[in-house]
Formats: sequence, structure tokens, C-alpha cells
Amino acid sequence: MFQRSEKPGRHRGRLAIALAAAFAVAVITPAVAQANLTGSTFEGNDGNMVVDTSGHHDWANVSPNTGTDIASGKTDNSFGQGTKEDSATPTVVTGSIPPNKNDLTRFYESSEQVASGDIYLYLAWERLVNIGNANLDFEINQMTSPGFTGAPGASTITRTAGDLLINYDFGGSGTPTLGYSKWLTAAAGNTASQCNASSTLPCWGLHTTFNSTVAEGAVNTGSIAESIAGGTLGTGLFGEAAINLTAAGVFQQGVCEAFGSAFIKSRSSSSFTAELKDFIAPIPVSISNCGTITVKKVVTNAPAGDSTSFGYTTTGTGLSNFSLTGGGKKVFTPLGQGAYSVSENTVTATGWSFVSVSCKDDTTSSSVGTVTGQKVDITLSPGQDVTCTYTNHYTNSPTIATTLSDTSITVGGSVHDSSALTGASAGATGTVTYTVYTDDKCTVKATPSDGGTKTLNADGTVPDSDALTFNTPGDYYWQAVYTSGDGNNNNATSTCTDEHLVVNKAQPTVATAQNLIPNDTMTVSGGFGTPGGTVDFMLFSPSDPTCSGTPAYKELGVAVSGGSASTTNTGAGAFIASDAGTWNWKSVYSGDSNNKGATSACGVEHFTIVNK
Repeated sequence: MFQRSEKPGRHRGRLAIALAAAFAVAVITPAVAQANLTGSTFEGNDGNMVVDTSGHHDWANVSPNTGTDIASGKTDNSFGQGTKEDSATPTVVTGSIPPNKNDLTRFYESSEQVASGDIYLYLAWERLVNIGNANLDFEINQMTSPGFTGAPGASTITRTAGDLLINYDFGGSGTPTLGYSKWLTAAAGNTASQCNASSTLPCWGLHTTFNSTVAEGAVNTGSIAESIAGGTLGTGLFGEAAINLTAAGVFQQGVCEAFGSAFIKSRSSSSFTAELKDFIAPIPVSISNCGTITVKKVVTNAPAGDSTSFGYTTTGTGLSNFSLTGGGKKVFTPLGQGAYSVSENTVTATGWSFVSVSCKDDTTSSSVGTVTGQKVDITLSPGQDVTCTYTNHYTNSPTIATTLSDTSITVGGSVHDSSALTGASAGATGTVTYTVYTDDKCTVKATPSDGGTKTLNADGTVPDSDALTFNTPGDYYWQAVYTSGDGNNNNATSTCTDEHLVVNKAQPTVATAQNLIPNDTMTVSGGFGTPGGTVDFMLFSPSDPTCSGTPAYKELGVAVSGGSASTTNTGAGAFIASDAGTWNWKSVYSGDSNNKGATSACGVEHFTIVNK
């Protein structure tokens, strides 16, 4: 996987191959029959910039990082005043044109990490004029910005123990000699005897020459196409190299190393202590066998403005415990290959629950790691970038308040209930069930009890219950129960005693009126012997004071016995006089064989009903 400096100083672990357009330039291309380094498809020893074998890579299709020099002339900058490789404070001058053979114009860098974990570094340089040999050094720093900009005057190069210097010495023909040194500091326990040329620390350490199994290089032996900047490069103006940094021992398996910037310098001769001449200022690069673990925090249904913090416990070199809020992330880099774990602590904040954790390789998007509950164990491969996403969900705990249309009614009356859901998420769904009970614990259902189950409206409001008619006096308690229709809200129940309904007995009104069961008796006297015969009794209502109309009550043909006769208006079928006023009796005696008939005058016998 060839790399550009997408994020300086951080290994991206990606195959970033951008196929360049082929240049239709008529040039002479040297014949090549060289083998690539084992494990690499990059043609680092063919002395050109184009792909010679299908399926391979060269500068034309790796999208390299590029450094370009200031145009040659009196404005060009270069090292001066005897600056050498060990100088941490070089002097930059202008107006002093570098010797032709040392006048650099451009350099390229790319790198890749193959499946085995080995890191390959690819370098190339271009110069203005070919006058024989070329002695160059590529300084590759861990810092993304070593502080050296190439500005005229005294400069400072901020170097870190372990920074890399790649030496490229070309004698004018044949194969260049490639080697390297590392920057040594006293703080690392080194001694001056380990320096390549200097007698004091810090310095570039002892030089190591790469053997042909781990490094290869070539300088063009004929005109070639400049497939990146365009144009043609004459013989001896281009040189390249390919180096397996892992096989060479520069990178070690399982040890995280990362470089973030690179620049090139030319020396006046092959001697390491020779004065430095031209240079091209540092550019960002990403050369690394280090991996990355990124932890992202995703929250769903979070309340507005929520800032709940979620804690994490980790294991593994380079990791530390941390906390994240929703939408946050934590990046651990650089990391060496090996075992790591990340575990979300138990969520204690009200309403929050753990949902899931998943980890994926940033390159392949394939799942990695072993998940156990809220913990994930990751075995990080060299240069592997992994992103773990922890998801937590917030569930609202709404409350439901209710209001009866009336809290006190008379038996036979009707009541309905209303409710309002508070604290639910926007767009909450579900139902509310209304029920009536006869006890203040809401355990014994009343008759009637079912006030209906209502579906929430789209705006979250709750429809009223059905109206219920209560035909039995007593105390009743209404309760509303919300049943959530989604995973964003818990269920809710109203307080039983909040809705106390009293059904009172009916209160009748009383109106009184006197009434009588009238009876009458007629006594016949002054006749001959013991009178016999019959009597007709007739009772007239107060509306007929002259007894001329139809009697309200009559009893005819009552036999006279012992000289008298009486009505028998009693029992269940008795006539009742209820109208207020004076009631008048009129009675007619029939007579018998010894006595004449007789009639009592209207009103001689009467009674009056007065209602007060």
C-alpha cells in the first residue's frame, strides 16, 4: 500500500495508488530486466519512472509526496559556512549557486506496508546537470515539522532520537551505494564512540550499508520520461531507490515507529564529513508501521444539550483510560502490533443504556476484535487502523397527568377523563388506557371500568377517554396507563389517588297532600216500625258544590238494617278524596212498605281537605 501524507506523521495503512496518465513523449528508455525487492511490486532499480511490467508500480502510478527546489540562480538557497550533516544549526545562504552536479531540482517519496507487515520506502531525486557522481542524503524526521524551512540565515533542525538519514552515493556509473544512519542523543544512553563522524553527541550514528536483498537503486542511463512533472530527463539526472526498512532492521516487527517529514541534501563528495551544498526543504510524509485505535461515541435519542460522560477502561501499551460524550472520539496512535482492549464502564446515568460496540478495520471495513459485553479485545496487526464505535441509547421516562371532567356527580351521571404525557421524546408513539377502580390502590375494577384505549395523536397529545355513566353511588378512582410504542420512551402510569370521583346518591324533593278515604252513614228515624229499604250514597267533589253533576264516588242500594245504612269504602279499592276543598255528600232513602223515601240535602254532610 503506497502512502501519501494524508495526515502528516500518522501511518494511514492504505494502498493509495493513483494511476497517472501515460505521457506520449518520444524518449529513449533504458532496457530493464531487474527484479524487484522480495515482497514489493515497485520497480525501484530500473532507472525510470514508468511501469515496465504489468501489475507492477513505479513513480507514474503511486502518487508520491513531492519536494521541489527553488529555481536555480542567485535566488536559489543552499547550505553555507561549512555546514555538515551533524550540524543541528545549519546556515542557509542565497546568491551562491550550488555546483552543477549538486544542484537539486526535485525529490519524491512514497511508502507501503505489505501483508507481512514489512515497510518499504521508495525515494527518487532529480538534479539540474549531470557531471558524474552524485552524493545525496535523505533526512527523514519523526516530527511532522522539524523546524527547518530553508529560510536564509541560521536555522535549527529539531531532531529526535531515531531520526533516519538515508545515504545515496552514486559514483558516476553502475549501481549506487545505499546506507543509513540514525540520530543519536545522550539521553538514550549513547556515547560519542557510536557517532559516524562527530566526536560529540547528538550526532548521526555509525553508518550501515544496505545489502542488495533489502535495498536497490539505479540512476537513469538514458533519457526518460518525467511522468509526474512532465518533460524529459537526460542521462544521469534521475536516481531512485527502494528499501525494505523492516528487513534492513530500521523498523522492527512489533515496535511502533513513525516518520512525518523528509527532505534531501547534496554533499560535495562521497565523504560523510563533506560540506553540504544544495537542499530541498522538508515535506510531510507518512512512513510508519504503527497502527491506530479510534473509539467513537454514538448516542441515540439523546436529550437536547445532553453532556453525559461515558468512561472507558483500556489495556495495552499506548492506551489510557478516558471519557467521551456523545459524538466524541478518542484516537490512540502510534501503536505497535499487539493486544489491546477497550471496555465501556457500567452506565450509571439515568435513562442511558448500552446498545452495542463494533470494531472495523479502516482499510477493509471488515469486523475485528472479540466483543464480550461492553468490552472489545483487539489484536492489532502492524500498521493496522481500527475504529471502534460504542452506541448508547437514551430512553425517556415520561409522566402522565390526568384531569376528570367532573370529580363529583350524582348517581346516573357521566364522566370522562383527559390526560397529558410529559417528558416523552418528539414523535412519541403508543397508547393510553383509561380504567376505573373502586379502591385507592387501583386494584379492584369498578362497574363500569373500561374508559377505552386511545392511540396518541401525531403531535404527542392524548385523546380523551370514553364517557362512562355511573349508576351506583360510591368512590371511584380513574387511572391512565401509557404503553410506549417505540424504544425511546418508557411506559408511564398516573397516580391512582390523583383522580378521585365521588358518585353521590340522588336527592329527591318532597311534596305532601292530605287525602281521605270517605265513608258515610244514614240513620232513618221517625218512621213506622223498624225501617227497611235501601240508601244511595253519592259524594261530590269540591268542583260540584250543588251536587248536580256526576258523583265522584257513589255506593248505591245499601240495605238499611236496624234503622241505618253505611258505606263500605274500605280496602284496596277504596275511593280516596285528595282534591283540596269541600266535599259534599247527598244520600237518598228508598223507603219501604211502611215508610216513604227521603233525600238528604246537598252539603248537609260534608268534609273539607286543606293542604298546607
